[in-house]
Amino acid sequence: MDLLKSMAVFIEVVDQGSMTAASVKSDVTPQMVGMHIKALEQQFGAKFLHRTTRHIGLTEAGKLFYQHCQQVLGLIGETRQVINQLHVEAKGLLRLSAPATFGARVIAPTLGMFRQQHPGVEVDLFLTDSVMDLQADEVEVAIRIGTLQDLSLVARPLGRYRMVIAAAPAYLARKGVPSRPEALPEHHCLGFRLKQSQRHWHFQRGDEKVSVRVDDCISINQGEALRQAALAGAGVIMQPEVLLQQDFASGALVPLLTEFTIPNRAVNMIYRQDRFASAKLKAIIDFGLERWRI
Repeated sequence: MDLLKSMAVFIEVVDQGSMTAASVKSDVTPQMVGMHIKALEQQFGAKFLHRTTRHIGLTEAGKLFYQHCQQVLGLIGETRQVINQLHVEAKGLLRLSAPATFGARVIAPTLGMFRQQHPGVEVDLFLTDSVMDLQADEVEVAIRIGTLQDLSLVARPLGRYRMVIAAAPAYLARKGVPSRPEALPEHHCLGFRLKQSQRHWHFQRGDEKVSVRVDDCISINQGEALRQAALAGAGVIMQPEVLLQQDFASGALVPLLTEFTIPNRAVNMIYRQDRFASAKLKAIIDFGLERWRI
């Protein structure tokens, strides 16, 4: 028999003082009440009730068992309320992961607004260009750029990660403005990889495709640091449009080769499939789909 059900029936027998009254409260037959009590006594190897035609009393073991049944069922009831509340009210710690540039430029500025809407949620945003394991790293939502490897995850598209070429006006005044991609090897190019690695920047204009080998004169492994170097006039960078939009608007950087397009990648918000998803997870998914599109 169901142990928890039998414990609940036992409590009703004690509280009501008879098996007949307990059967009415528990919505089972008096015979079934007796079976529940017998099953408990057999399982725990103790007699819990003294039964006469007029009275039901507790044995010493029954008194102890009654107390523990109240504690166990009360704790289960409280737990059920807490779990149910998680699906009703968005609250608790929410762990997010995103690439450094996207997280800093797109997600971070919106977190204050999210907290205003859901003050019960604490947000832990982890920025890394490495791919985190959602389960092992206890991440509930992650932003992935490019091809998705784990097809078991739910992916919600947020747009395309568009790359652009840019340089500071001071640099262009010294070195000139490249009119075609083939001119880039003559410029100081700032790269995202190690200096020793060979890289190619790819461009397309209509049916025309151009691939240019670029030997980075400066390599930095962080987008914001590359941006700062470019702002200081160090050279030409290829970085995400979301990182440089404000600089284009202010004139601090100048977009280059705008008649060409650069291969872009898909941006997805991913999370594990869960039909019992918490309210906080649903809240951040809805918020992200509205606020993080690019």
